[in-house]
Amino acid sequence: MSISQAIKSFAGLNFLYLGLSHRWGSEERSILKDCLLAQASGAKVYLYTYKSSVLAMRAQALGIECLFHQGKFVTKFYKWHKLRKLPKLLIEKNISVVHCYDIKVLWPLCFLMRRLPLVPLVFTLTTELRKYYRSFWYKPLIERIDQVLLPMAEMVDNVWGHLGIPPRKIDFVGLGLLPQIKKDNHQTPPFRFTDKRWYIGTNLNGIETNTQFLTTTFHAFRVMVEKGLDGKNYTFALCNERGWGNSVLTGELRRQVKDWGLEEHVAFVDETDVAKHQLDVDLWLGLGRREDLEDYAIQALLAGKPICVPRTAFSMEIFRTYGFVGETYMRHDSREIRIKCETILRNLSTYEKSLHKSHQALRETYGYSSYRAGMVKIYKKLLSRRKRLWRARQKKAKFTKLFKK
Repeated sequence: MSISQAIKSFAGLNFLYLGLSHRWGSEERSILKDCLLAQASGAKVYLYTYKSSVLAMRAQALGIECLFHQGKFVTKFYKWHKLRKLPKLLIEKNISVVHCYDIKVLWPLCFLMRRLPLVPLVFTLTTELRKYYRSFWYKPLIERIDQVLLPMAEMVDNVWGHLGIPPRKIDFVGLGLLPQIKKDNHQTPPFRFTDKRWYIGTNLNGIETNTQFLTTTFHAFRVMVEKGLDGKNYTFALCNERGWGNSVLTGELRRQVKDWGLEEHVAFVDETDVAKHQLDVDLWLGLGRREDLEDYAIQALLAGKPICVPRTAFSMEIFRTYGFVGETYMRHDSREIRIKCETILRNLSTYEKSLHKSHQALRETYGYSSYRAGMVKIYKKLLSRRKRLWRARQKKAKFTKLFKK
């Protein structure tokens, strides 16, 4: 599908995206990406979110219209009646597609949308389900879900096992990442102290409220600095997506860096574009997140940088599929972080060759081009399917009425 065709795909239609989250991570970035994709394809987009959230702030900066939920979103069945304003909102805004990202929000939506037969309900799942939803009372709710979209193909078994949704309602769409253009060789990185160093990058989302999650990492860094590697020392580049001037942790982190004796080895990078930051490092270190595999880890691979990430089923599958493109470590194990980072840097050329071989496959699987085409196709298919089902239902009702006469 050409770009011009995609732009006209949803002209005159209104899409509602539900981003009821105060967090900032892969899921929230996915919500914004989908909003912008639908908007670029001609749809009028609304994002239903919390007024004080980072997601709302970033959405408004991108020109996305936000509708704000008041109070707390209730997820217990006996309180679903308190959300009765939501169906009215869907009718008032003449919504054509509803897209949800949170399993707790999904169930009330399934119940409330049962009287909106022409509106597809799409659910994007970004992390593995831990709870089973196979009890009989979930069945009528699950039937209202039109499509489940997955960023990783390995999640299909998890969805089938925990939700029992048939394969025809499950689609692997990837992550929709844009590979970064390499910087000019004359452009100096914001944190490079000397050419005789290794550069390890990582990111903070800017809304963390304590520094405890970095203690393991700092412990690994200190030992690495003391040992050195192949006659070179280290620069650890900490990127803050919100900017260090706006982070409540800045003062505390600077004190910790001083206490660990890392002042000359930790750079506070005021670069809110993480993808650009990744171009300047030798290795990308993924920190422990709520996601099974953060989207920035795959973004680093697309930038040609090996990764060292927490060991999960997803990260192990990435390395099984694409070869020596990185290593995994056990969460909270500073010794293994150090060993795996050293392994990658000591054999950097081997990992870079493997990344070069896998680049095209990674781009086709997780790149934006295929993601955009796939999402447009899925939305169009669901809209057509809902119309067909509605027409079939009307014909059946008409026939039944005549038969009774």
